This record gives sequence, C-alpha cells and structure tokens, in this order.
Amino acid sequence: MFTNREGCTIYERTIQNRSPVFIRHETGRIYYEETRGQKEGKDREPENKVLVIIPDGATEYIPKTGDKIVGEIIPDETPPVSAFTVFTAKDFRYGSAQGRHIEVNAR
Repeated sequence: MFTNREGCTIYERTIQNRSPVFIRHETGRIYYEETRGQKEGKDREPENKVLVIIPDGATEYIPKTGDKIVGEIIPDETPPVSAFTVFTAKDFRYGSAQGRHIEVNAR
C-alpha cells in the first residue's frame, strides 16, 4: 500500500467526570491527503478535509467519530487547535493482505 507520511497522532476522545479527555495514540506509516476548499453560496465557509488511510498493522487503535487527528507524530498529550475532528472511520481490514486498511475522514 502506498504511504506518504511516517505516521500520525490520534487523540481518542473519552469522557471522564463529565469532561472530555483525550488519550494519545501513534500510528506507523500512513497515506495522508489534505483538501482545502470552500462551500458554495453566500457564506463561502471553509470546508477543509483530510483523508487518512492507515494500513493494517500500523496501529492497534481504530479511530472513531469525535476523535482528533494530526497528520504527523507529535509529543503533545492534548490535541493542538489545528487538529482535525474525525467524522467517519471505516474498517476495510478484510480481503487481500495488500489492501487491508482503515479509512478515516476528518474535518
């Protein structure tokens, strides 16, 4: 599987004492694609997204909706302001061994 980054940092969102808490996870090599754009119409809001393909075996943690993701490995224990929020995570770890992966979309 084609990769273009050494890895990424995923911040797992959990709730403790009614407050969000983030648990840091690192991955191995990944494919990372960032798209910058704007919505159509009067408001022209920014619509920035990322697609992250995590090959099978690159991480034991499977991201979920609400987690934060950064396109590089960083040591911070809390997600930076620039982190993207995961809105879909699909598990494609079946079929051919060369194509098994986890697909994450975030904005």
